[in-house]
Amino acid sequence: MKALVWTAPHKMEWKEVPDVERPVEGWVRGVSVAVGICGSEVSAYLGHNELRRPPLVMGHEFSMRLMEDVPERGLNEGDLITVNPLVTCGQCRACRAGQRQLCRQRRIIGIDFPGSFGEQLWVPASQCYKVTDEVYGSLVEPLACAVRAGSQAGVQLGDAVMVIGAGIIGLMSAWVARERGASRVIVTDTNETRLVQAADWGATDTVNAKSRDVDEWVAETFPEGVDAVIDAVGFESTRQTSLRVVRRGGRVVWIGLHENASQVPGNQVVRDEIEVVGSFCYTDEEFSRAVALVNAGSLPADGRWLDVREMAQGPDAFREQAEGPAPFAKIVLTHGRLR
Repeated sequence: MKALVWTAPHKMEWKEVPDVERPVEGWVRGVSVAVGICGSEVSAYLGHNELRRPPLVMGHEFSMRLMEDVPERGLNEGDLITVNPLVTCGQCRACRAGQRQLCRQRRIIGIDFPGSFGEQLWVPASQCYKVTDEVYGSLVEPLACAVRAGSQAGVQLGDAVMVIGAGIIGLMSAWVARERGASRVIVTDTNETRLVQAADWGATDTVNAKSRDVDEWVAETFPEGVDAVIDAVGFESTRQTSLRVVRRGGRVVWIGLHENASQVPGNQVVRDEIEVVGSFCYTDEEFSRAVALVNAGSLPADGRWLDVREMAQGPDAFREQAEGPAPFAKIVLTHGRLR
């Protein structure tokens, strides 16, 4: 089969690879249809992600068509599905509590198992969900991350929420914040095109950090600080910004993964009683919620924030997202099987 393979930093290749054997008993095979490029995969492409090592067939945000029946899920051969890519032990304390994203044995399709940038792949039968649209089906996984971030941020009716980063996770987090009742949602980024797209996702305000000092803007608009901040970038600088602009007793969620080590003002966190929490992946319930939202057609129409391309264009798409101009919040690559 053919696959888009990350072979080295700054290098993606669309080439022939051996067919993948069934990795685990109870897994089922499918034909990949549409795959989103995740920001964490762009970081890996640049050589900045410690979880991924080349050569690797990435791809954990996807829709696929089953090549066999999955009776325990009420699914049949040919059904269009998406898949929760978390692979966990199912026996530990976290798994038993419904918090599989915290499993110490956690593995992920597209990192620890070949992902959907390949024409075919194997997935756990128990983690298949029927979807109604090929492209939007690939958006379930990032939406589930945003649903989790909104929950971790504890967004409440009337809150002012700042989202740092206008990639798809940031835009979806802004949308989730509005859905949870936030009265003001501020999105900040350095990409003006992405900031224009933020309006499609419910942002009430945007701040271009390249031309406007974010700290000053917040001080002028919210003298006490915003109620919650979701950092969907993950640089040391954005994490520091999140702590400076949140109010005393406010909530900060770090979901971005671009840099590992970060120096933060620990004394400020203590004195201002700032709640800082990481947000990684989602619970099964949150993933199911994202499936329901996507199947209901709740997300904004795919106007200026989404671009769909053939898988063979993957190398150029990764280069564009990593090096600019990156005009699209989400690029979805397809294996040419859209109906």
